[in-house]
Amino acid sequence: ANTFSFVRRSPGEPDLVCVANFAGNPHEGYRLGLPSTGTWQEVLNTDAEVYHGSGVGNLGSVTAVEGEHHGQPAHADIVVPPLATVWFRAAD
Repeated sequence: ANTFSFVRRSPGEPDLVCVANFAGNPHEGYRLGLPSTGTWQEVLNTDAEVYHGSGVGNLGSVTAVEGEHHGQPAHADIVVPPLATVWFRAAD
């Protein structure tokens, strides 16, 4: 699917999850493994209109549910914009 994702961990800080899409089309319903359930805020979307992108995204947040995916204990179905990178952070 021309995507790459990873979790960035730093002591004392919330996990950040990055997803990059190297394809020219968006991926809707893309299942992303996440470290925990609950709300994850979309803290950066390089396809946002403020960056002169097309505005494809997740409307500010996604909800992760229980269920292992790619070695993570939770997952969410997200939209990954075309030729863009999206960062998520667990909500407080």
